[in-house]
Amino acid sequence: MNQTTDIGVKDYKKKLRWSLIPMKALEGCIRVLMHGATTKYAPNNWKKVKPQGVYLDAVYRHLSDYLDGEEFDLETGESHLSHLLCDVLFLEYNRMHRDRDISFEEYLSTILQYDDYAKSVSQDKIDKLYADSRQFGEHI
Repeated sequence: MNQTTDIGVKDYKKKLRWSLIPMKALEGCIRVLMHGATTKYAPNNWKKVKPQGVYLDAVYRHLSDYLDGEEFDLETGESHLSHLLCDVLFLEYNRMHRDRDISFEEYLSTILQYDDYAKSVSQDKIDKLYADSRQFGEHI
């Protein structure tokens, strides 16, 4: 206790400094979450999605669209970067709860059951995805 001055003291050691986050930059991400929660799915639906590989696909898709010069998602009107941020947050949350996920091989087997996806992916790419999943570990 600091008794020599009228200034209070607070111990900040090992405490997260949330004030370092640029909160205004999160608004687009919050609007993306609100769109998903109210228009498309349900609140916190993303926590129930298995496998998490779908969010990695979404990260790549939004990053690719952004790098191709498309700044805003056509469906929501929000920045592709805001969508990307949401997808990365989903991946990180679920990484912290990894027991909820399924293997990449199971994910790939499931997604290849969709004709439009299976037709758009060559057998060479499928073989490479399986090889990569073994090299980098079972979970994404």
